[in-house]
Amino acid sequence: MKVIAATILAILLLGLALWRPWEKREASHSLPPPGPVDRQFPPAGDPPVTGPPQPEPAPAVATPEPVTPELSAEDIEKVSYATENLELTLRDFGAALGGNPVGTNAEITAALLGDNARQMKLELPAGSSLNASGELCDPWGTPWFFHQLSAKKTELRSAGPDKQLYTQDDFVR
Repeated sequence: MKVIAATILAILLLGLALWRPWEKREASHSLPPPGPVDRQFPPAGDPPVTGPPQPEPAPAVATPEPVTPELSAEDIEKVSYATENLELTLRDFGAALGGNPVGTNAEITAALLGDNARQMKLELPAGSSLNASGELCDPWGTPWFFHQLSAKKTELRSAGPDKQLYTQDDFVR
């Protein structure tokens, strides 16, 4: 019986010595952490790897430049006349009330037409018109743009014949 037990014990020890589970665990723990994948690049001079042929890009569509009409001599005369009369109206208003009217175009127009502290009513400046919104308009029917620079100085901008503000045909004073 002792011989059988000794043989079984010897076999178990031999199996344990060959199996060495402690070394496999250490080996699995000693693997380096996963890092960046090494990529293999083709050597210089080789043609690049390409996929299926790509369609040709569509030709760029040229966007036409907006046509900005230039001010003719007649246009310049018209807008100069309207601007000078508007400046005179603003000057009269400022002299009577201590400063130019402020606000939107409709608010400034209302102030010029009597909606002010003194209820002083001025005539519409010659060369300008009034639209349905109560705004004072330039000779082309576009509302004037009033830019208040100070209490007594207002920049006037006409959109010009193209009726678009901040384009080349604007008239600013």
